[in-house]
Amino acid sequence: MTRNVHVPLEVSEVTKVYPRGIQALDQVSFRISPGERACLLGPNGAGKTTLIRLLTGALRPSSGRVSLFGLGIDDPDFLLAKRRVGIVPQSPGMYRDLTVDDYLQLVRDLYGSGNIAEVVEAFGLASFRSRRMAELSGGMQRRLSMAAALVSSPEVLLLDEPTVGLDPVATREVHTFLREVMPGRTVLLCTHNLAEAEALCESAVILRQGRVLLHERIATLRQRIQPVLVLRAAQGPERLLQALSARGISPTREEDAVRVHVADAVARAPELLRGLLAEGMDVYECRVVTPSLEDLFLEVVGAKDARA
Repeated sequence: MTRNVHVPLEVSEVTKVYPRGIQALDQVSFRISPGERACLLGPNGAGKTTLIRLLTGALRPSSGRVSLFGLGIDDPDFLLAKRRVGIVPQSPGMYRDLTVDDYLQLVRDLYGSGNIAEVVEAFGLASFRSRRMAELSGGMQRRLSMAAALVSSPEVLLLDEPTVGLDPVATREVHTFLREVMPGRTVLLCTHNLAEAEALCESAVILRQGRVLLHERIATLRQRIQPVLVLRAAQGPERLLQALSARGISPTREEDAVRVHVADAVARAPELLRGLLAEGMDVYECRVVTPSLEDLFLEVVGAKDARA
C-alpha cells in the first residue's frame, strides 16, 4: 500500500458527549504536523484523556472527525493507520501472567512487524525477558510499555501520562529513553507535568472545558510574557522592596527574593543593580528569569477564565 501524505494526527470540529449529557469536548480542531513534538495540556476535566482515546479509536466522536494519516475510524484502512502509531498508555494494562518476551511477541504479531531484540536492547530488558510482567517494578513496566510502543518502529507516538506515579529515578530514566526515541517522530504527549512537557516538546495544545485555547510553539508563547528580574539582598526582601519602590518600581515578593517586572529585563538589569549597590543595598543575586511553560500555561488559562 502506498502511504499518503496526510498529516499524522488531525481532529476536526470534534464534539464528544457522554451519557447523561456530560460534554467532554466541544468543537475541537487541531492538527499535528509530521515531526512535530506537541504536548496536550489542560486542567483536570479539560478533555485530554478523551482526546487520546479518540485518537486511538477506543472512542467515537459524537460529531466531527478524528483521523490518523487522513484515515478516519470508519475507513477500511484505519487499522493500517493505527499500525503506524505507537501508544504508551497512562496505565500499562499488562497481562500479568505473560513474560516480557511473550508480551513483546504478542505486540509484534498485532502490528505485523517489529524487531524484538532491538527494543529489548534499547530499553535494557535483556535480563528480564523470562520474567512475568506482574513481577516488574513500576519503572520497569513503563520501560516495557515504551518498548512495546516502539517495537514496530512507528512514525507517531501517543504518550498518555508516561511518568505518572513513578519515583524521580524512574521518571528520569523514562525521560532519557524518550529523548532518544522522539527525534524524527511525530509525538503527542498528554501530561500534567509541565516541566516534563517543556523538556520534551516544542509546541503545546492547551485545552480548557473541552475547547482548544491555543496551539502554538512554546517559543512563540514565551514572547507573550516578559522575562523578570529576581533579586536577593543581604538586608532581606522587605528592605529590598522598599528600595525598589523608592525608585518607582512595583516589585513582588517571592519568599526570600524579590521579582521585578520591567520591560527589557536584560538591558535594565545592570543599571538597576548599580543603583541599588550605590544606595548601600548588598545585592548578592540578580538574574533574569525567562517564563517557564508553567508560567505560560497559567497566563493563558487564567486570562481565559478571567473573561469567562
